[in-house]
Amino acid sequence: MNTKPPKTKLTHKPIERGFTMIEMLLVISISIILVAFTAPKYLTIRNSLRASGDVRSIADFTGQAKLRAASDFTHARVYADLNGNTFQLQDWYKAGNSGSGCWVVDSDPTNTCITYTSSAPSGAVVNLSQGDTFGYGTLSAGPTTGQTTIGQAANCLDNSGTAINNTACIVFNSRGIPINASTLAPVATDALYLTNGTVVDGITISATGSLQTWSASANASLLTWYTL
Repeated sequence: MNTKPPKTKLTHKPIERGFTMIEMLLVISISIILVAFTAPKYLTIRNSLRASGDVRSIADFTGQAKLRAASDFTHARVYADLNGNTFQLQDWYKAGNSGSGCWVVDSDPTNTCITYTSSAPSGAVVNLSQGDTFGYGTLSAGPTTGQTTIGQAANCLDNSGTAINNTACIVFNSRGIPINASTLAPVATDALYLTNGTVVDGITISATGSLQTWSASANASLLTWYTL
């Protein structure tokens, strides 16, 4: 009689193993390389989108100013604070300031005369996006025949007609024509420009009222203007 115990069948479980340190370092290295290649492109696209968004907002305000001036038979303007990097839509309220007239914020139903602290007007303003500032860097050539030499619009005038430093205004008369704020004479082309170091974007308005938005590289050696 066989008294030996039955043989048990041995089973081998697969060995579970994770990534080795070398494999982990390889994946991390590849990720860092990919980020290094894509990050600058992402930042360029982000900066371009921010600038184009701002210049389109200014273009919208400019179009509104032209319509407001003509419909209300008054003057209207886009006011840019070049130091504060803000802008505002303003109308000339003829009955304000005891009948002498004054500038008011277009969105203000009370028609309260605007006051100015340095170049900053009272009332709600629109801020440029983070990183965007009014200016055009090292560029010198403008985008159109009316702006062969690049330049911001002339200084804004306060309620008494005195120029306000570090400001620029695109002003329309009651016929919706852009004018020089001091002489009230029509101007061939007026413009506002902003930059973030990557691009320079701008808006131009011609004597005929034709409005155009532009963009170019902030690198003067690569200057080519194209329409937005």
